[in-house]
Order: sequence, then C-alpha cells, then structure tokens
Amino acid sequence: MNATSLLEVFINSVPGETRLAFTENGRLKNLVITFDGNGSLIGNIYLGRVEKIVAGMNAAFIDIGRGVSGFLSANDGQLFNPNKEKPKLIKILFKEGDTVLVQVTRDESNGKGVKLTTRIDLVGRAIVAVLGREGVSFSKNFINTVDRKRVKLALDELETSIVGLIVRTNGQFVSTQNLQNEAKNLLDQTSEIVAQQTKRKPPVCLYKQADQILKFLRDFGNSDWQRIVIDERGTLLKISEYIKDYVPELREIIEFADDPNALFEIYDLDQQIEDLLQPAIFLPSGGKLIIEETEALVSVDVDSGSHNRDRSVEAFARAVNEEAAIELARQLVLRNLAGQIVVDFLPMKQKKNREYIQSILSDLLGLGSNCNVYGFSRLGLLEMTRQRVGESLASRFSVKKGHVKTVRAIAIDAIRAILREIDRNPGKMITVRCSHALYLCFKGDMKKIWVELLNRTGPIVILEEFSDSPRNQFELQTLY
Repeated sequence: MNATSLLEVFINSVPGETRLAFTENGRLKNLVITFDGNGSLIGNIYLGRVEKIVAGMNAAFIDIGRGVSGFLSANDGQLFNPNKEKPKLIKILFKEGDTVLVQVTRDESNGKGVKLTTRIDLVGRAIVAVLGREGVSFSKNFINTVDRKRVKLALDELETSIVGLIVRTNGQFVSTQNLQNEAKNLLDQTSEIVAQQTKRKPPVCLYKQADQILKFLRDFGNSDWQRIVIDERGTLLKISEYIKDYVPELREIIEFADDPNALFEIYDLDQQIEDLLQPAIFLPSGGKLIIEETEALVSVDVDSGSHNRDRSVEAFARAVNEEAAIELARQLVLRNLAGQIVVDFLPMKQKKNREYIQSILSDLLGLGSNCNVYGFSRLGLLEMTRQRVGESLASRFSVKKGHVKTVRAIAIDAIRAILREIDRNPGKMITVRCSHALYLCFKGDMKKIWVELLNRTGPIVILEEFSDSPRNQFELQTLY
C-alpha cells in the first residue's frame, strides 16, 4: 500500500439494503452489501434438532427453524485429531430427534441449506473464544515472543475451563487492558449460550453474529483510514455504538454525509458498482478482462486489445498479463468469485514469466485456506480455487443470462432514486410509475420495505403500475 494512499469508507443505507464501499484514492477496493432481514447467517449459533441421519452421506440434516434443514457432516460434528484418530460415523454420534448445538459455516445457496459445525466459536477483533477447549493459544502468525508472554499472562488470569482463547495476529498490537475486556465479553457471551441450551427448546437461534458491515469494520479498521462517511442517522448511531466497544480508534473519523442521499453518486461509487455486474473490465492500457460465471467454474479471458506492441511478443504478453493479474485479484474480491477459477492469459513461453504472473495473484490474494493458485496447466491456463463465502455479486443482483438485474435489485435502485428526488425537490409529491413485476414486488415481497420508505419520507410518494413500462423499469414524476 502506498504511503500516500487515501483510504476511505462510505456507507449508504436505504430501506432494504446497506452498502459499504472501501476505497483507495477513490477507487473501489472492497464492497460489502447487506439486505434487511436477509443477511448472512455465517457465525450464527442455533440449538437444532437432528431431523434425518443419512448413513450413505455420513451426514445429518439439522432443523434450525429456517424451513430448509442445515447440513452437518460427521467430520464437522465432532472434535478429533486427524493425525491420531479416525472420526466416528454420523450414526454413532447422533440419532434422529437429538438436540445439538451448531454454528453456521456457509450460507444457503442454490436451494441448499446452510452448512453447520458443532465446533462453536465467537470471534472478536483480537481474540477467538472456542467452546470445548481450554487455555490460551496463538495464531501461527503471532510471532512476537515478548508480546506472547504479556498476552498469555493477562489472559491466564481469566477462568476459561470450558472455553479456549485463541489470540489473533493483531492481538500483539492491542493493549493488555483491551485484550482482557474483549476476552471477558466473549466469555460472558459464551457462558450465556451454554446456559440457554437447557432453557430453550429447539429449533431456536441462541446467538446472532454481527452483520457483514460491522465485521468488516472490526476486522480491517485501523489508524491508516482517513474517514468513515455514513449517510443515514440510524446507521450512524448503530456503527458508532459498535466501534466504541470493538474498534475505539475509529470513533474520531466517523462523520455524517453532507449530501446524504447522493453519497455514492458524488464519489462515483454507484457507477463502479454497476461496472462489477458487467463481464468486461477494461484495463488502462486498452486491454480487457472478460469474466464469465458458469455452474462449474469461473472463466477469465485476457484480451490484449489495442495495447502497444512495440516490443517483443514475450515482453508484450508479460506486460498485458501483469496488468490483468493485478486487476483480476481486485475483481475476485469485489465480485466475491469463488470455486474453480480458470484464467486464459496471453501465451508466454518463458517459465520465469509464468511464475511471475502466478506470484502476483498469490501475493495479492494471499495463500491459505481461502485461496490456492496452482499454476499453469499444459494448455497454458492458470488454475486456482477460492473458498466460497456466500453468493457472488452477480448471483445476488442479476439474472445470469444477459446480465440483467433482478426485480429486487431494481426496486432498491428505485428507492435510492426516490430519496434523491425528494432531496432535490423537498415537499413535492412524487409518483413512481413502474412495470407490473416491480409493482408486485413492492406490494408483495418488499411490502415491509416500502412501508419503511413511506415512514421515512411521509405520504408524498405514490406508487402506480404502468402497463406500458418496459420489464422491471420505473420512472419518477415530480408534481409541482
């Protein structure tokens, strides 16, 4: 990261959706979007009931009260040392009707229920509390020996007989008092979850993880950030309360937007997000990436375009591929692309050039459980995998064929447009003329969100179905 980089966070909240855009020098670097009432379940803890044992799959389906049962494999349903023992079969671990404490590790996707584990943990900024373990341990990247002694001495004072504490890497930069405060908070929460097991009847949620935006601020917020700009008062209050306990160093850089309903428009963030829903990404030199998601994998093609060819073929290919690799790493994060990923870079004969391009992706994405870059195949395709956490951006916002936005995504766009129009024409009546599909969306699935909008604006917005309106389209008319 450049020492002169301007790092800013912009948070836009409208009825139905909240967006966080993290930018470096005005360019989108990370994007987090949460839907009201439909956020990620990862980290949530449930008291569930074993609904069905499937011996052939060595797994169980668990009723957690969400309609679609969660999936619990035998390996995720027990604690064992893979180097010393074999995991027990699922039919030995559980029987149908058993009550079981589980935590979500993967969201629902493509009609499949959540993935579950019985290894329960609560994640803080510097510490992870793990139920069923003992003592204090450290992340493998926590290498400062002096700080290890300081932290262990501080945390050993706490009673952790049924809960183990793992100190995350950034714990070495946290004061002893703040570490103890966070550990006590996590231990209190864990104790409450354990107590609730005997008081509640399954299926029931015992713990809800902080939403994705709060987790982003908790995990990545630091003193290098210049400001956090928020455009809605309720969201401002919620985030201020959260960071007071988890990321107090960010309190001084939070501010309310001067022009609330046009925040993402002013800083060109709306357009940058729209570009993420298109398959083609144009590179500064004139080349482009073409990204296509399929059921089996994500394919990426590198096109040289009008890139300057006044050099050798090999040097030319390396230059274009370098630019493409840097941009691809950014796109994988922003679009939340995962699974098997195959990249067709421009052909390079020299092994050192292929290794160089591979190293760019490895360094920018970070190797480990989240991402693996395997290198170039005999066909010259770079192969990699990335762990799936939730749906990709395109899956959430657009219909796969034709990259057309979903009705819900356009409904949220309409809400933003309404709020901007009210700001520009305060006190005026606004008529929203929309297609049949959009009208049904506002009157059906998004009825509560439409009511929330009217509570925010007052009775100055009128919704009308317009039969001649193109599919999933809307227009605003201000009555003067």
